[in-house]
Amino acid sequence: MNKALLLVDDEPCVLKSLCRALSTAEYNLFTAESAAEALEIVKQHDIGVVISDMKMPEMDGIAFLEAVAKISADTVRILLTAYGSHESAIAAINRSHIFGYLTKPWTAENLQATLAKAFRHANLIRENKRLQELTNRQNEQLRFINENLEKLVQERTTQLEEAVKEGIEMLALAAEAKDDITGEHIYRISNLTRDICLALGMDETEVEQIAFFSIIHDIGKVHIPDSILKKPGPLTDEEWAIMQDHTRAGEKILGRKPFYRTARLIARSHHEKWDGSGYPDGLRGETIPLAARIVAVADVFDSLTSARPYKKPWPEAEALSYMESLKGIHFDPRVLEVFLALDKSTSANIP
Repeated sequence: MNKALLLVDDEPCVLKSLCRALSTAEYNLFTAESAAEALEIVKQHDIGVVISDMKMPEMDGIAFLEAVAKISADTVRILLTAYGSHESAIAAINRSHIFGYLTKPWTAENLQATLAKAFRHANLIRENKRLQELTNRQNEQLRFINENLEKLVQERTTQLEEAVKEGIEMLALAAEAKDDITGEHIYRISNLTRDICLALGMDETEVEQIAFFSIIHDIGKVHIPDSILKKPGPLTDEEWAIMQDHTRAGEKILGRKPFYRTARLIARSHHEKWDGSGYPDGLRGETIPLAARIVAVADVFDSLTSARPYKKPWPEAEALSYMESLKGIHFDPRVLEVFLALDKSTSANIP
């Protein structure tokens, strides 16, 4: 709260009298015996209220207070006039927008009351100004936020999507490590799947969704014991039943949220076959989700042409010939035809 008070009068005795009258008040007092001296004080200090004598040499009180207003518009100005000249003082007040006036001689009560009112006004001006500046800053911040809201939302959305994708990729790598410690299988599957989807003419959003979720098609293998998953010889009927269950386990791991719907379809149905002889549900033809039919082609090709602890890789030509023999049996004929026409060398590139 501002308590700075400037007293201006060319008569030292008047200044001393004012100071005595205000000795018990908690004001930060400044005094000046000339307008020039007083204006320097106003320039150097935040003066809340100034009381100036009406008649002073070089510059009268009205001119001085007008000069004060030009330097510090927030300073409340009071004119000190001789008794009997209040009419001219009022005219000057109205003309120069001066806050008020005091007459000589003054009473202590009137002086204190006038100053109390003046300082309330001075501090109200400053508080309003502070609040206005605060409002302006907040409005500017709001304007900036509004102008950049779309960008900020997009940045946050991108960050969230990247975090989710990274988590899914880590989960896929954890599952794949049981069968392929390099983790390259999931990236080759993703690339092959993307190329098939593009060749089928799917829109970009659907292509990226299916390609990305293809990396967790075998997430259910985290439930399969290594003794079965890495067994070098044929599986027993009991072991094969456990192996097949990874499709249901994968679907369960991926929960029920709409975001993972495509991932669940792929995880559960990528081992279904076009003729209905696949698992776990024995789906036939187009009742098998398209995303699962696409991933099935990519998965079988990469599995055949990749080395595993229990098998050597097939030559590409041999793998493609074998897959072509299964068109309409294991694979969707259209999906397989599109795949066979692809350049596999670019699809196999690891990011």
